[in-house]
Amino acid sequence: MNLARTALVASTAFALLLGGQPAALAAPTPPADPPELSRATGAPAPSLHGGSATAAAPAGTPAAPAVPAAGDLAGAASAGAHPTTVEHITEAFEIVNDHRRQARRAPLVYNTALSRNAQQWAETMAAARKESRNPDPWAGAPPGGVRMDQYYGKGVFTGAFAGVDAVEALTHYLLDFYPREGTDQFARDLTHLGIGVSHVATSGSDGPGWETYLTIHYFAYPAGQAVPGTFPTPAQGFVSPVAAPAHAVRGAIGTKYHRLGGASVLGEPTMNERGGLVHGGVYQQFRKGTRTTTIYWAPGYGAMAVKNYGSIGARWVAAGREHNFGLPATDERPVTGGAYQIFRRDGRSTQVMWSPGTGSRAIKLYGAIGRAWKAAGHERGYGFPVTDEYRYGAEVRQRFSKGYTVHYAAGRTWATR
Repeated sequence: MNLARTALVASTAFALLLGGQPAALAAPTPPADPPELSRATGAPAPSLHGGSATAAAPAGTPAAPAVPAAGDLAGAASAGAHPTTVEHITEAFEIVNDHRRQARRAPLVYNTALSRNAQQWAETMAAARKESRNPDPWAGAPPGGVRMDQYYGKGVFTGAFAGVDAVEALTHYLLDFYPREGTDQFARDLTHLGIGVSHVATSGSDGPGWETYLTIHYFAYPAGQAVPGTFPTPAQGFVSPVAAPAHAVRGAIGTKYHRLGGASVLGEPTMNERGGLVHGGVYQQFRKGTRTTTIYWAPGYGAMAVKNYGSIGARWVAAGREHNFGLPATDERPVTGGAYQIFRRDGRSTQVMWSPGTGSRAIKLYGAIGRAWKAAGHERGYGFPVTDEYRYGAEVRQRFSKGYTVHYAAGRTWATR
């Protein structure tokens, strides 16, 4: 590492997520300052501190905590102050594998899906200007992973920007903090690696400088399994830094967004959260490709998603959104042969049901016909609605897929077939 071209002051924080970490390693005593950080000519003595956390979630089971607020996204590296390059990623990749070789462990291969997730989290930390644990490190990973470890950290530097040097110092610090034996970074079953790096330009009492944020995702996959997006080195499969989202996602809507899979499933937000709906509701819209999803929240409802691109969502939109059926009281849910979603306004619930043969139709659960349909066993009794409610002379009727028609007139409800 060439530190001659930069005066370097490091205030590095890290956290290490371990599956099956020995209890004796839960609160280690920080080692002496790494020599790489103390060679800078004229640099003040570095201040190093850190902590550890444990996460042993199985594959496909993300942890529950909400993503921390991103803060001022304009300060993130994705704004272009110090772009991340393949050399930065390669530096961390080679250091990881050098550590594994010294521990007599097989080298890891670079995976683009893991790196995309790691890069998104590096950008999130850079936007928040602090290191923090990713509550959903499994998001976007290829299927089949059996275990995962995550390292993440922050380095604060002064002087002329030297991205490779910063990544080298930070990576060595994270990997050297724990003893080599018994830690998961050296586990034999690990096979794949994802790396994310983000830099933020800074200016303080010591003059211009920058902050570097690093995320490393280790994954294990069954022997011989083909994992999409795998390359021998980052040079063949480099994942360009992910641009910081133009709109913030936070609060109950943000929690729901990440629990549903975040950007990998719903896409990026197309707007900031907006209020003014009935019952004090607010909403935010997300788009992935041609598919738009809107998440709504209101007191007493919680945060629920409407798939605008789906048949149920389109039926709700055509009916006037929350002005007619009301706000979503559930997410879209599957049933045998179809799906449904419940909406509510002023205490009245409307259930929109879909099946391939009937399309999406509305059942007024608060009405006489809806109550009769429920009493008969929902779709297991009369079937899926074939029509909405309609007038026939003095009656109101609704037809269902098992051949039943439910009638209402003069305070009386009956079914014919």
